[in-house]
Amino acid sequence: MSPVKSNRGRPIVHTEPWAKITVVLLDRHVAYLDRLAIDIRLKHGKAISRAEIIRGLIEAAFQSGIDLSQADSLDTLVDLLVGTGKRKAAR
Repeated sequence: MSPVKSNRGRPIVHTEPWAKITVVLLDRHVAYLDRLAIDIRLKHGKAISRAEIIRGLIEAAFQSGIDLSQADSLDTLVDLLVGTGKRKAAR
């Protein structure tokens, strides 16, 4: 039996089962998500949340067909997703 989800907050628009989680991000990652959300809103006139962007990035990785289980660290995970042999210097 699935746990009952709260009716508080925004209406749920997900059509699949979901879980609410907390993730710690670096400040530069949050700044990137915020900048991207602003750029999308300015370009398309539609607001997008950080969570939607993160879900989109995860979905893209999922659909890519890349075997991410080969990664043994964050650096190799990024290498696999970017398609490079060695990760470039930190940005």
